[in-house]
Amino acid sequence: MKTARIFPNAHSEASTARKRGTRQGNGDHVYRVIEIVGTSEKSISDAIDGAITRAHKTLRNLRWFEVARISGHIDGGKVRHYQVTLSVGFTMEEPS
Repeated sequence: MKTARIFPNAHSEASTARKRGTRQGNGDHVYRVIEIVGTSEKSISDAIDGAITRAHKTLRNLRWFEVARISGHIDGGKVRHYQVTLSVGFTMEEPS
């Protein structure tokens, strides 16, 4: 597993807010980036959705994801399993 990286202003929420036509508050953020892997027998989309749904149960402030790798398992000439590696960014909370 890769070591988590910290990027200031990674995948700026300001640009996302502009695209959605919404306003953003404080523009300075520090993001923590982790790598997770989702799997599905149905589709790449289900693998992504499952990974994000699971991450949301234990992590706060999830903001964005990026697909780092897509792979899968082939059996009998057919795709039987999808595996998607994601980088997931979340804003770090201010220290108490």
